[in-house]
Amino acid sequence: MDNFSTFKKNEEALFEDFKRRINLQAAYAQIKKIEYNLSDITTGLSALRTACTDAATLQLGGVCVAPSFVKACSTFLGPAANRKSSLIACIGYPYGGDTTDIKVKAVKRAIKDGADEVEVTAPIAQIRDGNFQYVKRELKKLRRAAKNRSLRISAECSLLSRQDVMRLCVIAADCRINSVKTVSGGYGDEESKTIADIRSALKDKCTIKAEGVSSVTELSAAVDMGAGVVGSKNAPAVARYILAAAKNEALA
Repeated sequence: MDNFSTFKKNEEALFEDFKRRINLQAAYAQIKKIEYNLSDITTGLSALRTACTDAATLQLGGVCVAPSFVKACSTFLGPAANRKSSLIACIGYPYGGDTTDIKVKAVKRAIKDGADEVEVTAPIAQIRDGNFQYVKRELKKLRRAAKNRSLRISAECSLLSRQDVMRLCVIAADCRINSVKTVSGGYGDEESKTIADIRSALKDKCTIKAEGVSSVTELSAAVDMGAGVVGSKNAPAVARYILAAAKNEALA
């Protein structure tokens, strides 16, 4: 074999490796947008240990857990500086009915226990009652309690009018909330319009988290609609599918 043929083979091998790495980089960029929803009360400590291992191995964006499990999951994920996945404490789930003082204490405790971020459910009953002064006071207090940590607000859109969701988003943007979680399941025309309205209300001051994603198709739809983060109870399976597709494409 002459030197030119050897050089050409080496070039082809390097190019194939480059394509593979580019595909994997794009895959991991998508996976980083996925957060593993583990806030269900039926998720026990043993399942959380396995879930945290999966999240770190797959490099998911984060794991979302109930406040009482933050300390244990902090141990499972390892030191904050070296984590592959963020630890997110879900406070006030599912309807945000706790008093503001309780939520503030829960935020501070979650951070002390090792949470990287906190996701607090907005006071749905107060919003439905039109008590937006209460909502604004609460968000300001939560922002102070979270200090330099990322603070998300969760709003169950199915329980609120479109107008109420928009008002909440305007307040969240004014209070320097980092992200607003909206929309749970289904990513058709109606959800697309909701996310578009939310984006307009937030004016790019907060990212949007779409919850209830269960497949790569829904992930793609949610991201195309404008979601920067997606929550999924099926996160490891979705991530593995993305990685497998990227590797197969690189080999084709």
